[in-house]
Amino acid sequence: MSKEKYILVIADKTKEMEVALQYACSRSKKTNRKVIIATFIEPLDVLTTQGVTEIMQNEAREEAEKNLQHAASIVKESTGFMPVLHIREGEIMKELRNLIDEEKNINVLVIAANVEEKDNPGPIIEALVSKELSNFRVPIMIVPGNFSKDHIALLT
Repeated sequence: MSKEKYILVIADKTKEMEVALQYACSRSKKTNRKVIIATFIEPLDVLTTQGVTEIMQNEAREEAEKNLQHAASIVKESTGFMPVLHIREGEIMKELRNLIDEEKNINVLVIAANVEEKDNPGPIIEALVSKELSNFRVPIMIVPGNFSKDHIALLT
């Protein structure tokens, strides 16, 4: 990777992902940073035949690629640049830490909080604030998941 600075966003199938992407894109344009989008395929925890397991793994990969392409199209449309894309396989928090450690030019992680459930900001945020926060070398920006594009534009 070059000397450019990057904003990392996680692509998943939540509504909040688009808010995080919009925030990251707005910051990207204002700070001249690029965007990295990562998606994670968690290990399957099922007892079944190898053939069924392979089918399930392929479906999970296809879903991850679809989420990544959707997120990339939002970034491209908003910033005019194609983001750097990563698919990682393994436990999400471990792979997220590994990605941030490997990609030294990532200097912020942007995620959006779940607004549907008051007591559940989302599994990644919950893991970060309960036990993982001190394990990251970059700041973590948590954006409320109900922000509109206009609100984001006012903040950034």
